[in-house]
Amino acid sequence: MLSIDVRGLEYPKNLALVSHSIRPLKGGDLLEVIHEGEFSKVLQRWSKESGNPIKVSEENRTLIERGKGFHGVCLGEKISFYLTGVKLHAKEFLFKVLGKYPPYLFNFVSIPEGVRGIGLLKQTPFRFEVLPSPKEVEGYCGFAVGFEDLETCKRAFEYLLSQRVGVEKIFKREGEKYTLVKGAWEF
Repeated sequence: MLSIDVRGLEYPKNLALVSHSIRPLKGGDLLEVIHEGEFSKVLQRWSKESGNPIKVSEENRTLIERGKGFHGVCLGEKISFYLTGVKLHAKEFLFKVLGKYPPYLFNFVSIPEGVRGIGLLKQTPFRFEVLPSPKEVEGYCGFAVGFEDLETCKRAFEYLLSQRVGVEKIFKREGEKYTLVKGAWEF
């Protein structure tokens, strides 16, 4: 079992590290999170939003199981989730075919945080593209936003961090490979 200590990290940096740490695990594997007391409420909400169930929750220790990801709670959410996915994957395919896929992207800790973050970015002058988060990065489906240059990507990421939006990590696409540039917990 993997164990991480997020004490001393502020929100959403602590949640970004939890999200990043659980992604490479296989379904059913457990992640032990050592945290400060109030963070357990954040983990409860994130567990429902991300599809990673909590198995044990104690005062300063939570065990989270790598789940199957979020696919919507009710029928309306499920339909919306899948239709949005089809639209974003079609857009991704076109960008790749046309050679216009952005080289710098960042993802979010959950679908609801992605929706909130994208809404805030639309109110700014940042130029970005909404895309599905690559399975090589996310493990399951999620949102990512893409940028043409690293500095703009970092500024948008830092802006969302300052707004307490659950951004997770910046990564770079090189061909079909993705490399981590920087995680929220490192800012």
